[in-house]
Amino acid sequence: MADRDKDLKKDGDGYKNERRTYRGEILAALLIIVLVIGVAFRVNQIFYGFDLPQITLSGTANAGMDEDTASGKHAVGFKQSSDWKLVLVNHDHPIEKTFDGELTELRYGQSVDSRIYQDLQDMFDDMRANGLSPRVVQGYRTSSEQESRLKNKISEYMGYGKSKEEAEKLALQWEAAPGTSEHELGICVDISSEEGDNASANEVWSWLDENCWKYGFIKRYPNSKSQITGVKGEPWHYRYVGAEAAEEIMKKGVTLEEYLGAVPAK
Repeated sequence: MADRDKDLKKDGDGYKNERRTYRGEILAALLIIVLVIGVAFRVNQIFYGFDLPQITLSGTANAGMDEDTASGKHAVGFKQSSDWKLVLVNHDHPIEKTFDGELTELRYGQSVDSRIYQDLQDMFDDMRANGLSPRVVQGYRTSSEQESRLKNKISEYMGYGKSKEEAEKLALQWEAAPGTSEHELGICVDISSEEGDNASANEVWSWLDENCWKYGFIKRYPNSKSQITGVKGEPWHYRYVGAEAAEEIMKKGVTLEEYLGAVPAK
């Protein structure tokens, strides 16, 4: 009986050790997951000065848009502008001609259409004179680069446990499909701050909200206009349209779609 009790005690100790090992593996796995998520958040903060979007399922890639916009219904009589500064690019109006102009490389390796460089430089010089430290984190992108970004965003959402279909819908709220991004025109920039934190980025965006039109730029995707643009608010995205159009667009508080008469018919 004593030997039997000893064997049972031995077996019990072995089970406890095995259970401790199993718990340790679970804790280690959870720690790795937390670290991965933390790194993802930090990367976005460094390059954009904003946090990852809240992971929620919206139901459609065009959530927040009215029925006509979501269905791709075009504005009656709209004709694409012949002025390179006013070419409209969105979900309903894909790029008709691949960029073949001259690019000017910026600090940190980004590039823009050379025709907007001087106004962009003047704007940044004035921001720095006001104690700000702006930084272009995204400029011109090729169609293949845009496709890669969309695929990466889809993979990111799938990593959060979303199905491929759900991930695609969520990703399209933040990354345009190839051929529908203004970045492929080379005349828009995503702007943050040198520091890369939310506070300094917000200071940069606040200044731009008040002054960007003076240099020919507009805040392309105001949060209050997502039903018209089809894009959720992006305080970092600024599009060049030229001084005359920028002044009218910003002072009237309209979007490029409204300015060009490209709002889908009701």
